[in-house]
Amino acid sequence: MISKQTSRKWSIMSLVLSLALTFAFTISCSFPEADTKLSVFAAAGAKPAIDEICAQFTEKYGTEIEINYGGGGEVLSRMVLAKSGDVYIAPEQKFIDSAVEKQAIKGETIKNLAYMVPVIAVPRENPKQITCLSDLAKPGIRVAITRPETTLLGKFAPEIFEKAGLSAAIEKNTVTTASDPNNLLTMLLMGSIDGGITWNFYGTSASDKIEIIFLSPEQLTGIGEMQAAVSAYSKNNGTALRLIDFLTSSQSKEIFKKHGYITNAEEVKKYWR
Repeated sequence: MISKQTSRKWSIMSLVLSLALTFAFTISCSFPEADTKLSVFAAAGAKPAIDEICAQFTEKYGTEIEINYGGGGEVLSRMVLAKSGDVYIAPEQKFIDSAVEKQAIKGETIKNLAYMVPVIAVPRENPKQITCLSDLAKPGIRVAITRPETTLLGKFAPEIFEKAGLSAAIEKNTVTTASDPNNLLTMLLMGSIDGGITWNFYGTSASDKIEIIFLSPEQLTGIGEMQAAVSAYSKNNGTALRLIDFLTSSQSKEIFKKHGYITNAEEVKKYWR
């Protein structure tokens, strides 16, 4: 038979144990994501800066980051199909709007990161002497654009050609479509094309390999406004938000600028009105 005194001891011990477990649970919930692995789906045009920024984030917070690159629409489709991912980085508003429509991101977390301007890219020595948009329409010039269904540049390029009245001539010279801007850069370096429409920052990140030619503001039909948001599928909201904040920090803006991206909205007006 258990005495009343023993019973009281057991009751006190049970209470202490319960309080200890509650305290431990509370502490663990206070720091739920200190070293959580994050999955990022990002437009390929963001790669040079995002690689470096995420490496610094990992070094600072100890969070491992897996980055899936591709066309802005392509990576959004992948994220929606897999119903996974923590952060989506898009090249412009159109893809963010699509992500909101698909309920794939949390709209209140959307933040602007940087700006990108469409330009003509040619190999470093520019053997075909391409200096302006009309040169892409000359006979024998091999041109590439990115895929219009999955990339923003692929949408802009035909619009730019049409606005200049060069659609038919440049279409004859278009020998291939690249899956994303990085793929187009590879084609340039391999010598399989003579020129293509890409983003201005490649003139910085690959300055030893290519040259870029800016178009006049009147020739452009739009620019890329890079944005990021927390995925609706994220189970690591706190850490995902921390990454978004880090992406918009002054430290990250310096990295974007170093890689040739524009971070000041006023500066964009020099290239696009």
